[in-house]
Parts: sequence; C-alpha cells; structure tokens
Amino acid sequence: MSAWDDLLDHLDHVAAGLHETSASQLTAMLRAAQHEGLADGELDPVDAGRWLDRLVAARDDLDAGDDAALSTLRVVVTRWLHPPRLDLAERAAETFGD
Repeated sequence: MSAWDDLLDHLDHVAAGLHETSASQLTAMLRAAQHEGLADGELDPVDAGRWLDRLVAARDDLDAGDDAALSTLRVVVTRWLHPPRLDLAERAAETFGD
C-alpha cells in the first residue's frame, strides 16, 4: 500500500470517529506521500498537516456514518494534495526533503 493510501485510510477512520489524529501525525503521513511523489511537493507539509487536522476536526458536525460527507472529504483532500501535473511527482521529494 502506498503512503497516499495510508493517508486516505487514516482520514477515513478519523472522519468516521474510529480514532483520533494530530497535525504532527498527518504531517508525517503527508511527507511520506510527498516523498513517493503522490502528494504535491510544493506544499509545506507542516502547514498542510495543520490544515488537514482542522479539516477532519469538522467531523464533529457530521454524522459519522454519512457516506456523502466522507466522499466530499476525500474529493477535497485529493484535489488539494495531489500534484497538479505528473511531472511534479518527480520533483516532489526534492522540494522539502525527507
């Protein structure tokens, strides 16, 4: 499984209320996805991790079993974090390093 899949699965579980997370945990997962070229390497992983933490914190306002809300979260995260072009995937690991 890729680091990207790990990140999405983790967000699914957090949004469903199955476990908690932290900005530092999300940052580490995002860095791993950037290193694999599966998340946009131009994003600052620490700032993006904090934003992700705040985004999934909104789950308190949603029904944990709401598939539409989970789908929306996945679309937002995917469109925000994926590299806009495939050639960025090659440079992703170089931007912020390990």
